Amino acid sequence: MKKYLYILLFFPLAIGAQQDAYLSLYQFNMSLINPAYSGAEGQHVISMNIRNQWSNLEDSPKTTALSYSVASGKNVGLGISVVSDQVFIEKQTNITADFSYRLTLANDAALFLGIKAGGNSYSADPTELRSYSVELDPVKKPLSQFNPNMGVGFYYQSTNYWFSGAMPRLFNAKRDGDIEVQSRDRIHTYLAAGALFSFNNKFTLKPSLMYRKTKGINAVTDMGIKVGYGGLFDLGFSVRTGSIFSVQALININENFSLGYAYDTYGADQLSGLNLKAHEIALRFKFGSTSDDTPEQQIPSSE
Repeated sequence: MKKYLYILLFFPLAIGAQQDAYLSLYQFNMSLINPAYSGAEGQHVISMNIRNQWSNLEDSPKTTALSYSVASGKNVGLGISVVSDQVFIEKQTNITADFSYRLTLANDAALFLGIKAGGNSYSADPTELRSYSVELDPVKKPLSQFNPNMGVGFYYQSTNYWFSGAMPRLFNAKRDGDIEVQSRDRIHTYLAAGALFSFNNKFTLKPSLMYRKTKGINAVTDMGIKVGYGGLFDLGFSVRTGSIFSVQALININENFSLGYAYDTYGADQLSGLNLKAHEIALRFKFGSTSDDTPEQQIPSSE
């Protein structure tokens, strides 16, 4: 199985394309993608996602994401996020600070505008790649670099609908300067939307859509739907480009603590035979009272 991981990982390095880690439970941690979401809930919010991609393979990709956000002062939101991603020979940690400003609109709607600033610490050790030649390969040169970056985003929320658009990385920064492995921090564009439909004051239906585009890689679309009961739990599934199916369960332990789990599998014949799976756990903790100037609105979370 390990040889398949070598092939899957080396190919994107050779063509010079690199995507941010994708989270199936991205709605638990929206500020990672969109700085405008920081402070949108009017409380202190701590979110964590832990994802093990291709869990049955040795040295499989692993991602840990942590964020904190809070509404600070009138119409202002602040946040910080850390994403640690390890994929065989590659290791990177992205740290950013977020600022958002809320514009109150009619009918209890609001528009949040955000900016993100920080950087990505990236390292790779190609010497761990298997070689079929006794000669020294010039590509196999360890590299380490920190690239500053910034991003922008908007987030619109109303009672039953929300829309999100963000570019968390605006600069196409090159990670290496003098070797053949052309690895870069690619510009990413995210568009997302969701809705909330209530039935009998108990059951809810929450469709959602996420579109992601990265230069050099085909666009990814994620379409999902969840059914909730009494604000206690949500059950649902999503379908992602590449015949990836995800089954998800979200539980609100109490009004402050939520827990989520996602199980992903491939449906494509070329990949299903490798039995590639992914497991993801999400934790979310809220504390503090809701800001007086934050309206009660639907947000893209498990609530």
